[in-house]
Amino acid sequence: MPNLKKIISISFLIIAVSSFTYAAEKYDTAALRTVQKLCTSCHGTPFFMAKQIDDDDWEFFFDTPGKLEKIHKDKPEALTSLKSSLFKKRKKRLLKFFIDNSKFSGAVNGCDANFCGTNH
Repeated sequence: MPNLKKIISISFLIIAVSSFTYAAEKYDTAALRTVQKLCTSCHGTPFFMAKQIDDDDWEFFFDTPGKLEKIHKDKPEALTSLKSSLFKKRKKRLLKFFIDNSKFSGAVNGCDANFCGTNH
């Protein structure tokens, strides 16, 4: 019997850790926090911002050199954010976050510890 309890306990532990890992992979929290820090003052919450356009548009804006800067040319705060080392370091992660949560992605995120609602 003690062996059975050990097997059940280990199985439960494995299932619990697996479910936490799956929940943590729902979206990139580092990208979410970066968008919150750099973009929300103008664009609203990260998921609201991501839903404004589809994945092809996000790729176009991020992959066309100078396109983001051109769009934000009259917004000094935005240009400062785009030139920041944080944005440059996480640019690929931000693009993936926006694509994963874009207009036609099918992602519907609800409230969690990082985000709730679409108030902007």
